Amino acid sequence: MDTLNVNGKFLSQQTTGVQRYAAEIVRAWDEGLNDGWIDRDRFSICVHAPRGILHKPAYKHIAVEVGNTRGRVWEQIELPLRTRGGFLFSPYAAAPVLRPRHAVTIHDAGAAATPYQYSRQFRAYCSIVFRWLGHSCAPIFTVSEFSRGELERFYSISSEKVKVVPPGCDHLLRVSPDAGILARHNLKKDGYVLGVSSRSIIKNFDGLSQAFHKLARNGLKLAVAGGIRRHLCGPGTASTGPDVVELGYVTDAELRCLYENAALFAYPSFYEGFGIPPIEAMSCGCPVLVARSSSLPEACEDAALYCDPANIDDIANGMARILDEAMLAQELRRRGAQRSAQLTARNSAARLWSELVPFL
Repeated sequence: MDTLNVNGKFLSQQTTGVQRYAAEIVRAWDEGLNDGWIDRDRFSICVHAPRGILHKPAYKHIAVEVGNTRGRVWEQIELPLRTRGGFLFSPYAAAPVLRPRHAVTIHDAGAAATPYQYSRQFRAYCSIVFRWLGHSCAPIFTVSEFSRGELERFYSISSEKVKVVPPGCDHLLRVSPDAGILARHNLKKDGYVLGVSSRSIIKNFDGLSQAFHKLARNGLKLAVAGGIRRHLCGPGTASTGPDVVELGYVTDAELRCLYENAALFAYPSFYEGFGIPPIEAMSCGCPVLVARSSSLPEACEDAALYCDPANIDDIANGMARILDEAMLAQELRRRGAQRSAQLTARNSAARLWSELVPFL
């Protein structure tokens, strides 16, 4: 039997975009083993995680082995030893560098493209590790054509070597919406603009907040979900004002409810490797305003309204159009449903699996 070993570091981390990507791919593979599109008489999958995981998934057919160490020791020493002789897939680039028979997903080149939000040490680490992984791993995956170009531009990873597999974004449809989040924060249907993401400089919450206040709509609120990553935040990254509601981290059930009841979802980010939240919003029937930047036009196609993230007036005008033009909002919902239906975890996992099988 051929075994795919999976780097399960995502099980020890709080969920943001790359951890979500990893969790959804492995969950879909488990369903594939159960439903038969992955032959479990021929293949097995084992997820290897560091000590101190936050949760242990209830997979039906995938084993989870928890190690004795954590951090770089687990990542660079214990994980390669535990998986020696087999093939390893790392769903993002927190990966062992001295590891033969290894595939990896490198989501973006943000550390090089937006150096102002990272420490010098982290930028140097990414430069060394990404270049080495780009040289030693096969296959290499990324999540957008934009990121494929960025990996070649900043880390000299040949674009011919990188395969693009967009992430699945349909995970919220598996949970029932939790309306308690609205009651706790005094939010009403269509009475708020929603922003969702970890709070780093490139997410442009300062621009979103300024644009929202330019709208000057009585009774309308700006609801912001997501944690603050202090090491990535600089001056002006916090939203303030009596009409701004800080939600912090929310559950998937709460997030689905927030999307379904928002007047619109705004995402004026400066840089994204792909950008899962806009597609999440589309899957929940929420009209979307995104930045005309980086990978977002590729991810959202014609299913979003676009704005210049550096232009506060343009962000405000985009929000005003969705709020005031009912036919536009409805058309964005229709197109969003079509676009999000293409970006499922099942599709992403199947494409990845077909690329990995020849190496097992």
